[in-house]
Amino acid sequence: MLKGKHLAGLMAATALATAVAAPANAQSVEELKAQLSALSKRIEELEKKQKKSDVVKKAEPAFGLATDDGLFEFNIRGRLYADAAWASDDDGNMDVDATEFRTARLGIEGKAWKNTKYKFEADFAGNEVEIKDAYMQYASEMGKWTFGQFKTPNSLEEQTSSRHTTFMERASFTDAFGLARMMGIGYGHGGDNWTFNAGVFRGDAGGSADDAGQVFAARLTYGGKFDNGSWLLGASARVRDNDGEDGLRYRQRPHNHLTDRFVATSRIAEKDSMFGLEAALQYGSFHVASEWASLNAKEGGAGGRDANFYGGYVEAGWFITGEKKPLKLDKGTWDRPKVKAPLHEGGMGAWQIAAKFDRIDLTGDGVYGGEQDTVIVGVNWYLNRHTRFMANYSHSSIDKAFDVAANGADGENGVDALGLRFQVDW
Repeated sequence: MLKGKHLAGLMAATALATAVAAPANAQSVEELKAQLSALSKRIEELEKKQKKSDVVKKAEPAFGLATDDGLFEFNIRGRLYADAAWASDDDGNMDVDATEFRTARLGIEGKAWKNTKYKFEADFAGNEVEIKDAYMQYASEMGKWTFGQFKTPNSLEEQTSSRHTTFMERASFTDAFGLARMMGIGYGHGGDNWTFNAGVFRGDAGGSADDAGQVFAARLTYGGKFDNGSWLLGASARVRDNDGEDGLRYRQRPHNHLTDRFVATSRIAEKDSMFGLEAALQYGSFHVASEWASLNAKEGGAGGRDANFYGGYVEAGWFITGEKKPLKLDKGTWDRPKVKAPLHEGGMGAWQIAAKFDRIDLTGDGVYGGEQDTVIVGVNWYLNRHTRFMANYSHSSIDKAFDVAANGADGENGVDALGLRFQVDW
């Protein structure tokens, strides 16, 4: 096959010979110009067809490779969260002064033949290996299909990456109600300001049950933009049938991963259903968000009655240095802020202050897992877009937790916790 340059030369010579051979009076200057212009365009088309894709190297900040035709892409991904905590409770049953790697994650993601994406990520925190996201995704004009292990589509806090959450730990209900990654098939569709995602799931990558039960979950969001801001509304639902596995239980820590659990139920149900509402607003350097969720544990209460639990939060934050906490409307999540003056450019980074009220209620219908109300204040210092220090202080008030031995006979307790985190992701 002729190379582009050789082919171009042959065509040019042919055109020139034709022009010379023709009678001079049959060729006008305009006709010659038109022929040369058409020849030039044809040469460009042939060169584009014969050009091989170049491999593009990139770092943002992780190393990646991609072809300039968009067919293939490979990126190294990871994150590291190093935490320190000091915590104690009023009843004297807990005294924490400890450190841990909350997350030590490494993975890859990319494209295989343009429309097919893949992602694999494992967490090595706690000297154990746990598979996190592990899926392939096919995109078409009609939507995206995802196969493998990924998060069930529920909750603004849960869908937002921990890299971009305001506080060190997510809202209580996300953990207490068991929102997590599972093995399944998902479908998603949306536009610039709305999303719809649904999926059917069964077990997870670390499960070994012969019958893992099944889960159906779905989420819908809609938002918009206005002068210097944006807003988002959403709703989600999940139905679980855990027949064949251990019963479902509900529990939560007082907003620090190194603390004990002071609100908890035993394994009381095999089926449950959850419904949640969410709202978020960003205006300039200020943001506010709130979620509320209810859970019905089938026959989980006394006498075989259903037990109903609730959870939710309200949070607000403000960037003192003028940055924004952006909403990614086409994903229905919070996104990464852009730091105006990062340290490596001689600036002071980005500084954010925030506060949150969080509630989880695991009491009702003869179940006394407890009520936990928590007030959290936090400071975030972004050295750059991918690195930040976090400081969270929380006070939790616990009531009606008669089923948890750590609270004593009165079912009451109080927990104070201070948490620090250094975070970097790539």
